[in-house]
Amino acid sequence: MNTTTVQLGELVSFLSGFAFKSNFFNTDGDGLPLIRIRDVKIGHSQTYYTGAYDEKFIVTDGDYLIGMDGEFNIARWNGGKALLNQRVCKIDQVSPRLDRDYLARFLPRALKLIEDATPFATVKHLSTKSLKEIEIPLPSLIEQRRIAEVLSRVDALRTKRRESIALLGDLTESVFLDMFGDRKNIYTNWPTRKLGELLDFLTSGSRGWASHYVDEPGSLFLRIQNVRRNELLLNDVAYVSPPETAEARRTRVQPGDVLLSITADLGRTAVVPHGLGEAFINQHLSILRCSALNPHYLSAYLSTPAGQEQIMGRNRQAVKAGLNFDDVRSFSTPCPPMELQDEFAERLASTRSLISSHQKHLGELDALFAAAQYRAFRGELWDDPAV
Repeated sequence: MNTTTVQLGELVSFLSGFAFKSNFFNTDGDGLPLIRIRDVKIGHSQTYYTGAYDEKFIVTDGDYLIGMDGEFNIARWNGGKALLNQRVCKIDQVSPRLDRDYLARFLPRALKLIEDATPFATVKHLSTKSLKEIEIPLPSLIEQRRIAEVLSRVDALRTKRRESIALLGDLTESVFLDMFGDRKNIYTNWPTRKLGELLDFLTSGSRGWASHYVDEPGSLFLRIQNVRRNELLLNDVAYVSPPETAEARRTRVQPGDVLLSITADLGRTAVVPHGLGEAFINQHLSILRCSALNPHYLSAYLSTPAGQEQIMGRNRQAVKAGLNFDDVRSFSTPCPPMELQDEFAERLASTRSLISSHQKHLGELDALFAAAQYRAFRGELWDDPAV
């Protein structure tokens, strides 16, 4: 299908937000919500404005907003009546020749191309001039609406899959609280000991590994970004060629080790799985080796509000966040029967298996969406048997 392209400036007007005075900001819910860049994707604001304003800067549900700094995001606002702050713009007037939802489906890829091509020193900035210069394919209105409908259907499936993954993640914490108790009663439900009395081995990573970095293949080098709330992430890993030293041997992980972040972003935890291969940790992480507790129970406990309270209560933040070994050893640790800990680990494994299956399906939906999006704006969508 041959389709003409038109610059957006001929079809669309954009309204840039206003620089509202910060002395009228509040977080008490007084006045109208104020939409800042960080609010575009999440769809709601916790900042309010009580000063005077021009009504043209009012945003209502259904308006499409674009973040103009950092990541150039577009999202549909559903946070109720609000005000448009600076560095956020709104798709304002749209020509009858252009379907608004078709435009919203086209813009993410166009914005990403601009973002990738934009040089920056500190933060990338997007101008309305750049928006107006974007060229958009302009098939008939009927075709535009068909394209928007197809992409919306696939995107809705992706959204539902993400929601399912989030709910399964929440289920893990709910299972723990149901089996062992919340922070108000977990310490009275079970015998409690200092973690130092239970640990077989405690150490932290060391500095000076930069000279040992290699391209894949090599030994895994686990950093703080690889450890999240009771989860090991391996989508952004580094590799090292470890030296044959006692220091390297000390910081090599074993299956069942619990990793705990002890500097920077405190309290992240994960369990080293079987089959990971040779891996080492950097200075932001510590190894907790403990045969007296199921490692999945210990990692989950440290991630709960009760465990995080223990961690944050010992944060030595005079200069920067940090824990020392005595802090870690002093954690009060509930010790339910091992068979109950093992049951929790089995339920956790079942949940994670479901999450993995959902994530695989999400990846397939993402690939389908990308393919459909690519074909749609080349006029080839109906040639794709997947749609």
